Order: sequence, then structure tokens, then C-alpha cells
Amino acid sequence: MDALQLHLLTNHVPIVGTFAALLVVVVGMIRRSDAAISTGLIVYAAMALVAIPAYLSGEEAEERVEHIAGINEGAIHEHEEMAELSLWFTVISAVLALGAVVTHMRNMKISSKIALAFVIMAMVAFAQAARTGHEGGKIRRPDLGTTPAATHEAEHE
Repeated sequence: MDALQLHLLTNHVPIVGTFAALLVVVVGMIRRSDAAISTGLIVYAAMALVAIPAYLSGEEAEERVEHIAGINEGAIHEHEEMAELSLWFTVISAVLALGAVVTHMRNMKISSKIALAFVIMAMVAFAQAARTGHEGGKIRRPDLGTTPAATHEAEHE
């Protein structure tokens, strides 16, 4: 498996996996279920780890596709810039998730505050990762960056 294949295989996991784990944490908080919260936090950290190979394989994936006809090189650059920010937000969220688990296991009162900080940061990370994914889609599908009206007008010019 080369870097392009690895990138394409792994790039959706951090977006979908971390979002699903975040939902488990939020539902656990609403239902006051420590088991659900802990499970969601641990799954989030595991899913966040996949962001690392997704990010690291991006540069070599870029080199493989940047000269192919129909590839939007501007979108590659935008995707790359957004991906770095997504990685940082996701890693920070994962550290908060693990911090919440550890402090909860040690019966520290601060664990609920860390869990709340995790939820906020994880929402920011998800929003950024979703934007990054959307920009990645524009690399091969430049029409994703246009409105339906603009696409329709461009087709008739």
C-alpha cells in the first residue's frame, strides 16, 4: 500500500470516528452514564490516532496526484493548510479525552470540567476536520466549491 492509498483509506476515519465517539460522550453526559462517557473518550482517542497517518501520508499523496489532469492544485494547498489545523485540534481533543478518563479513574473533581473542555474542543475539531474533508473533495471535484446556480450558469457559457 502506498501513501496515496493510505491517505484515501484513513482520511475519513478521524472525521466520522471522532464524531461518533463525541456523540457517545454527549449522550453519556446527558444520561449521566460514566461507562458511556469513558467508552466515548477512549474511542475518541483511538480514532484520533488515525489522524496521524492520514496527515503524514498527505504530502506523498499530493506528489502522486498534483500533475494529473483535472486536479485542482489550489485545493490541494488549501486542504493541506486546513489538515494541519485539524490534526492539532484533534490531538488536543484526544489529550483532553485521556485526561478526563485518568482524572475520573482517580476520582478527581476536575474530571467533569476536563470532559466539558473535551466536548467543546472536540466540536471545534470536528468542524475543522469536516471543512478539511470538504476541501479535500475539491481536489478532484472542483464543482464542490460552487453553488448550484453558479455551476448551472458555467455549464451554459
